[in-house]
Amino acid sequence: MSTQIMNIGPVPTDESAAQVGRPDYDEQSLRQCQVFKQMLERLHPVPTDCSAALVIKSFPHDFGSYREVCVRYDDSDPVATDYAYGLENNTPVQWDAAARYQLIWLERLSVLNSAVRAGEMSLADVPETYRTGRLPELPANQSFSDLLAAFPL
Repeated sequence: MSTQIMNIGPVPTDESAAQVGRPDYDEQSLRQCQVFKQMLERLHPVPTDCSAALVIKSFPHDFGSYREVCVRYDDSDPVATDYAYGLENNTPVQWDAAARYQLIWLERLSVLNSAVRAGEMSLADVPETYRTGRLPELPANQSFSDLLAAFPL
């Protein structure tokens, strides 16, 4: 058994990723990687009984660490190996509607939490949908406008 790590990326291939060295990098890159990982799990679920998993991994860089979503797999497992290479070859190029919604929702949650911590607003002023800190359960295959209509930001 030999475990391999294949980098998939921090975001879909045609999207802009957080930039290492920027003051907001840690928060923004973690948010992007978490949403990208969830999107990949939704679009390309790991096969059952397969020695593979999607993970968020940090790597050293001259300006600090950077994060990427990776697939960790056992290269002696042909199903896991096929999954890893299939995912690499079919990496989404853009955020899907659910991921776009999640990114905006999480960014808004961060702004609201910062405002509460700074005393600029009270917890009672935070909209109900953000108080738990958990994203709403989004239905599959909805357009972005349908998601906004059903779950206003």
